[in-house]
This record gives sequence, C-alpha cells and structure tokens, in this order.
Amino acid sequence: MSKAEAILKIEPENELRFRGPFKEPVSVVMKLSNNVEKKVCFKVKTTAPKRYCVKPTTGVIGAKETVTILVTLQPFDPNDPNEKGKHKFQVLSVLAPEAEFNIETLWKESNLEINDWKLKCVLEIPDEGSAAAAPATTVTTLTSSVVAPVTSAPPAAPSIKMDEKPSKDVSIQKERVSSLELELRKASDEIAQLREELSAMSNENMQLKEEGLRLRRSNVSGTDSAGFKPEMPPPILHQSDSVATLSSPNILYIVAALLLGIIIAKLFF
Repeated sequence: MSKAEAILKIEPENELRFRGPFKEPVSVVMKLSNNVEKKVCFKVKTTAPKRYCVKPTTGVIGAKETVTILVTLQPFDPNDPNEKGKHKFQVLSVLAPEAEFNIETLWKESNLEINDWKLKCVLEIPDEGSAAAAPATTVTTLTSSVVAPVTSAPPAAPSIKMDEKPSKDVSIQKERVSSLELELRKASDEIAQLREELSAMSNENMQLKEEGLRLRRSNVSGTDSAGFKPEMPPPILHQSDSVATLSSPNILYIVAALLLGIIIAKLFF
C-alpha cells in the first residue's frame, strides 16, 4: 500500500473511463477521501492539460472529509491519429503544514514528503449502432465538501420555422391597413359633414347680414321722413356678426386638425 493511498482514498483507484461518442464534452467523477485526522493538500495533474478540464485542480481536504473532482474530456475526433496517445492523471498529496502556507508554491518545497498516485485514461468508443442509441455520459449533482462549476456544452439552438413569422406579420399589417382605411373614411365623412355645416352657417350669416342691412335701410328711410338724422348701427351688432363669421371657420379648422392628429398617431404609433 503506497503512502498516497494511506493518506487519501482515491475512487476510482486505477483508471478513469470516458465513454463516447466524443462529439460533446464527456465527464467523469473522481473522489478523494482523507483517511487521517489532519488536513491534507492535494493537486491533480494530467499529461494532456489542453484536452481535459479538471475542477478543482488543487485544494485542502479536512480531516475525514471527501472532495469530488470533476474531470471533463473536451470534444475530439477519435479517428484522428494525433489523438491516439494514452493520457494519464497524477494525484499529489501531502499533509498540510501547521503554519500558514501558499498551496500554489507548497509543491516546490523540498522538505515535504509529497505522495503521488497515477491513473490512466480509458476511452471507450461504442459501435455506430450503439452510439446512436446511447446518449452521451452526463454527470448528476453530487454532494461533497467542494463543489466546482462545470462548463457544459451550449444547448442546441431550437429549430425555427422561417415561414410562420412573416405570415403573421403580413396578416397584422393587413389588419392595421384595413383599420386605418376605415378611420380615414370616417374622418372624410366627418370633414364633409363639417363643410356642409359651415356652408349652412355661412348662408345663415349672409341672410342675417342682409336682414340687418334691410332693417337699417328701413330705419334710415323712416328717420329721413320724420326729420331726424340717421342713427349709427350699434357696435354690438357688428361685433356679433364678426364673431359669428370668424368663429365658424376656426371651429372647423380645430376639429379637422384633431382628426388628422388622431389618424397620424395611429399610423406611426
């Protein structure tokens, strides 16, 4: 029994098995259990650091505690001749010093007795038939003293039907155009009605002016016959006529401007 195994219990003991296909990341779990009553420092190394993602790679295990290491193999082509090399992992362990220490530089100190344990990697490539039926290996949530985040492969983008959205947009645009046409018709009818009312009011105003002129002429003729000077028409009558003349077109313009503002707001908002 080696010293590393006496300090730590490593599961699995000899090899890490990764089952393909390797078109996406494949993860396995390695557990390190502290067998002693003291704190133990550990470090996990690999011969292919660019191919594997290890979390955590180093840390401290409390007395009689267990740490879970997640080892993720990155996607690769198993038929590539450059990928035929045998990969290995090495687990270093040492009793934690009593004084303060830096875990990154701890492994370079020569006065410490560092123990190591080696594991080999086994890549299981299934047949084409079984690869289609068997999904890629997934790792469930584990409870341990150290839990490290794992960067998983991004989910596949959902398929998008390209013809659904344009058809919906076209139908919505048609509904908006039809509703705007209806509003324009209503506005045109209201403007025509207002024009008729304006024409009627103008005719009525002309009649009132003619009647007032006729009354003034009759009054003037009556005063001339009686020997009196003609009186000036009261200014109030002229003021009312001018107000009636000016107010009617102003009302029409205000109403027409409001209708046009409503139509423009519906078109652009």
